[in-house]
Amino acid sequence: MKIFDMISICLRNLWRRKGRTLLTIVGVVIGSCAVIVMISLGLGMNQAMDGMLASWGDLTAVTIYNGGGGMYMEMSSQNSNTDKPKLDDAALATLGAIDHVSYMVPKMEVSSDKVTVVSGRNDRYRLSWASIIGVDFSLFDKLGYTAEEGTLPNENNKNDSIVFGNEIAYQFTDTKKHGNAAHTYKQQLPDGTFTKPFVEPVGSTITIGINNTKKPNDDGTYQYGGKGYEYKLNGTAVLAQDPQWETPYSIFVDISLAKQIILDYNKLNSIKSTGDPEYSQVKIVCDDINNVDYVQKQVEELGFSASSMAQVRNEMQGQLGVIQMVLGGLAAISLLVAAISITNTMIMSIYERTREIGIMKVLGCFIGNIRVIFLVEAGMIGLLGGIVGTVISYIISAIMNSLGGSEAMSQMFGIYTDGGGAVSIIPLWLVLLALVFSTIIGLISGYYPANRAVKISALEAIKNE
Repeated sequence: MKIFDMISICLRNLWRRKGRTLLTIVGVVIGSCAVIVMISLGLGMNQAMDGMLASWGDLTAVTIYNGGGGMYMEMSSQNSNTDKPKLDDAALATLGAIDHVSYMVPKMEVSSDKVTVVSGRNDRYRLSWASIIGVDFSLFDKLGYTAEEGTLPNENNKNDSIVFGNEIAYQFTDTKKHGNAAHTYKQQLPDGTFTKPFVEPVGSTITIGINNTKKPNDDGTYQYGGKGYEYKLNGTAVLAQDPQWETPYSIFVDISLAKQIILDYNKLNSIKSTGDPEYSQVKIVCDDINNVDYVQKQVEELGFSASSMAQVRNEMQGQLGVIQMVLGGLAAISLLVAAISITNTMIMSIYERTREIGIMKVLGCFIGNIRVIFLVEAGMIGLLGGIVGTVISYIISAIMNSLGGSEAMSQMFGIYTDGGGAVSIIPLWLVLLALVFSTIIGLISGYYPANRAVKISALEAIKNE
């Protein structure tokens, strides 16, 4: 029997019993729709989670700390070995040779007790506290830093430039005043603008002086070394607020200048140096999020302390996996009920078509063809149910996304996003998977009735009324 003849027979048989067929298809529709919607909710949760973690930091980044902390340091693997390797240029060469490393961004922090930062005539305005960070200005875009005001330094002026975080200018104090008058506070004015700091970050000349710890002042500050131990820099930009809050209370200089400041401090204060200054932090960016765990493991095997958002992501994915299993289990129950319904429908069909089966056997129809006819009917029920269920799933998904969005995701699962996220996501692969799965469910459900049909005796089937 030709395959087209079999399909034609199957369609006619289903149409003859369209009421029963429709009810059976409804069961498959409910089951396949439940599966698609539940999986789409899981995909929506994963996307919302990745969006939340991306707002905390780059998901492809591994951060190496040199004896310091970090936002997620408590989740990193700490190395208790006292002979920790140096995070210097030689270490950068080794780290850069690790597979799947796309690029690296080293940082060198200069503690505020090593320098004095002043501005204005006769150094009137002094920075009370600051985190001075040396970074290769050409890599600012890699860090996601952008200028809110002014222009970021380039190769021509990087050695003479200083870049401010958007809050640090308010840390300057007026050395000629006392009490609250010596400070300027950032307050919003009635017209929506903010109070001006003593020092305008863009366009001002900023002096960084190397502290001479041998000559402390009465107030606990230090005199800086004077000529030969000071750097006059031009304020070129104020950085926009970054999502990780790394920049508001920092000032940035070129990394080569940061190295020189540390070397000058050691020289002025007679501190014996053991080679070039070490980096305080190195950010390694991987070529793919799936390679973050491998790169972090390689870094830790070299003896460095490292952390990544992948650690947090893996933990949260484990929790979401449990939720998805529960949702999938509920959907599987619906599909199981649909499978039982298909089996029942096909068995009833056999009882009603016993004489038809006998006639096909007497006419010489192959046993395998009879089995295939019943399997194809069951598979068609599964496929049609899957198609209708997919269409309904898209409608349900659209309604949930229009009514819920990220706010619903936040309330239901404790996942915060910045808006615009989808509760339900139905990719093409999920549609294809649902159609294949529902068809297979139909075939499996029809297997027992099909075998029952081929075992019926031809003579007894013909005598059946």
